[in-house]
Amino acid sequence: MQTVPVHQAKDRFSALLQAVEEGEEIVITRHGKKIARIVRETEAPPDEAERERIRREAIAELEAFRAKVKPAVPGYSDWKTLRDLGRKY
Repeated sequence: MQTVPVHQAKDRFSALLQAVEEGEEIVITRHGKKIARIVRETEAPPDEAERERIRREAIAELEAFRAKVKPAVPGYSDWKTLRDLGRKY
């Protein structure tokens, strides 16, 4: 994977496309932050089974993230409870 600043990407666009055709992945940055990714186009869109697998993975990742997130104040799970108790956060 190559990381290229946007000003260099403009100057070397054809060379970057050649690298992508050869299988490389290019990440474009602006001020050190990633803003775009150039990857080789796939021949065919994913079939139904692949889309289902991707959907299940995304749901599993979201559920794992949700399990890690804890309320801001232990014992209180939502803002309405805090509001009703007169707490301001």
